[in-house]
Amino acid sequence: MEYEQGPFRRFEDDDILYKDKFEGLPKILTGIVIVILIAIIGGSVYGLSLRKTQGQAYRKADPSPEKVINLSKKKSKKLAAYNSLGQMRPVTKPEKNGEQGSLLIVSPWFSYPDGDVELFEEISQKDRLIKTIISNYFMSYTKTELIGKGEKKIKEDLKEQINAQLIMGKINAVYFDSYIFFDMQD
Repeated sequence: MEYEQGPFRRFEDDDILYKDKFEGLPKILTGIVIVILIAIIGGSVYGLSLRKTQGQAYRKADPSPEKVINLSKKKSKKLAAYNSLGQMRPVTKPEKNGEQGSLLIVSPWFSYPDGDVELFEEISQKDRLIKTIISNYFMSYTKTELIGKGEKKIKEDLKEQINAQLIMGKINAVYFDSYIFFDMQD
C-alpha cells in the first residue's frame, strides 16, 4: 500500500522492517547502562577499600600557626609563630649513584615564646641561615632515609640545629605546612 505525505513517499512495508530492526535496542541499551553502573560501583568500592592501606602513607597535617598560638593562650606559656620562611624545594640525596634525588616541597615554620622581641629579631636576621640549615638537612638524606626517620625525628633534629645557631633564645617546635616528596624523572 502506497500513500503520499508531503514531498516524501512512504511504504507500510518499510515501517515493518524498521520496527523489526530496532525492536531489541532498548533491551541492549538497558543492559549496557547496567554494566556501566556495576563497573562504577564496583570500582568505587574497590578504591575505597584500598584507601585504608594507602592512607597510612599520608602524613597527619600539622596544626596551623593560629591554632598553636590559640592553644598556647590557654596554657601559661604563650607562643608566637615565625612563618616567614616560605616554601622551600630542596632535593634529597640520590638513592643510588647516577640517579637523581627526590624533590621535597616543604613549608617550615616554628613557634617561639610570645613577646620575645630579641629572639624574633635574631630569627629574622638569620632567616637565610635557617633556610640553609633546613635545606642542607634534607639534602644530606635520601627519601627512604627521611621516611624511615619519621617526621617527628626530623623536626627534633631541625629544632636542635636551629637552636644551636641562636643566641638570644630558643624556638619551641618546628612544624611543616607542607611536606611532599616528588620523584624526579630524567
